[in-house]
Amino acid sequence: MILPGRLLVVLSAFAVGCDAGAVVDIGDARPAGYHFGTPRLLAELDAGFNNENPTLTADLRELYFNSSHGSETGSDVWVARRDSAADMFAAPVPVAGLDTIAYEGNPAISLDGLSLHFGSDRDDGAGELDIWRTSRAGRMEPWSVPENIAALNSPAKDIPRPPGQHGLVMPLSSQRDVADGYQLYTSTRPNTGAPFGAPAMIPELSDPSHNIADAFLSDDGLTLFYASSPIGAMPDLFVSWRKSTSQPFTVTDPLTDLNSAGDERDPWLSPDGTRLYFVSDRSGTLQIYESSVTRAPL
Repeated sequence: MILPGRLLVVLSAFAVGCDAGAVVDIGDARPAGYHFGTPRLLAELDAGFNNENPTLTADLRELYFNSSHGSETGSDVWVARRDSAADMFAAPVPVAGLDTIAYEGNPAISLDGLSLHFGSDRDDGAGELDIWRTSRAGRMEPWSVPENIAALNSPAKDIPRPPGQHGLVMPLSSQRDVADGYQLYTSTRPNTGAPFGAPAMIPELSDPSHNIADAFLSDDGLTLFYASSPIGAMPDLFVSWRKSTSQPFTVTDPLTDLNSAGDERDPWLSPDGTRLYFVSDRSGTLQIYESSVTRAPL
């Protein structure tokens, strides 16, 4: 029986982690859907190399990403800057102090630009790929010596994403509980000055037959963007919603405006919700794109 004034949504098969046809009560109205403009390739980042994992500061003036440009290991962390969000980015440069002979990638810059998490297989880690953190006192100051964040790491591969939910929850991807691919986890802390605790899997979005990664959590903690695909297939972008931060994600939609026959991943939404940055290989190599965003009922 459908209660008056409430909406029951039948999840289709793309809602990974949920059985096809599961009925979920999401309240008085369905969340407004996301619609995207034609993506713009950020060719100014030097599209002759693979460029991935874009994250930005809140003012959209600094973009951190990893690139194969000049890397001995296939990936280093780079930054591109611009004077305003309306400008194109200047030529990117490697982030000083992070470039070693090891792999460095998956940068997750904080909105204030003062803290940077990244993935690396450098020495003194806990596993194959660990989460490290560096910080700086100001946007023009040098980065500190990176520290390994032991509470977030396992013997397997662990990848950071920018903290969401007012900086209190970090989404991350890990292979700690699966033989192939990644699953989504979150780590929480009581305040932004405290360390993150041990990660916990997002059970309603888990599926060992799928590779599920690259989560971006909104500032209110109610919306989660991520990439997913069956193991061995090209990933697509999805968005999930929940009614409160104490409840599970119950509604999932594919980002049909952006998904192609190729590889789409690494979503990052601007704080005002008007721009989405993501990665796609639709041009032949993995590149960073920007798209305008609007919200409207689906």
